[in-house]
Amino acid sequence: MKTSRPLFLSKRSFPLLLLFSAAVNAQDAPKVTLERVVDGRGNPVCSVAKAELKAEGTRRSAWVLRGLFRSDLVLTLETVGRAEIHEIGFAGRPALRFESPSPGGRVTASSPVSSFRYFDIDVATKTVRCNLARLADETDYELLRAAAEYFEQELEEDGLASEEAPLLTLRAVARSPARPSPPIRKRVPWTEGGPEADELAAAARAAISR
Repeated sequence: MKTSRPLFLSKRSFPLLLLFSAAVNAQDAPKVTLERVVDGRGNPVCSVAKAELKAEGTRRSAWVLRGLFRSDLVLTLETVGRAEIHEIGFAGRPALRFESPSPGGRVTASSPVSSFRYFDIDVATKTVRCNLARLADETDYELLRAAAEYFEQELEEDGLASEEAPLLTLRAVARSPARPSPPIRKRVPWTEGGPEADELAAAARAAISR
């Protein structure tokens, strides 16, 4: 796992992160679950590590997707009360950040260089799509392509989790057409361990501790 990058903090989110950090100090190591995604014939497509940590009303989780892209795709979610902070990016690179004070509230999306505020209900409008596309490009030119590829691979077919929300937003921005015949995918537990499993689990723990 590459060295961690600094978080881009807003004045509103900084107290939430301090609260989380103080709570985590008293907690055990995060729970990590490893999965393999295989096709209809059992051939490996990619691997996923999911780490979760709860402390005093605060939940933080991280997903690390390995093998589908050249770099690990990392999704993190921090929930404090009704507020949510999502980040999406490739391991070792700056992340695109989404902050929402409550469900349905105005979202602040931030790249490393600029930000834009919008309501989820307006994602389909041209103005919001253009601004989010700009933020994605400012963050990493591969992000929009990665979101489209994620859904083309049917990796969300067992239902969307909260951690996947940024991918759904970016797919709406990219407006990628669906495949006429989606591939068959299945997630299976990765329980046999080994060096690769240990490295992936370590990547998830590193992502959740940022």
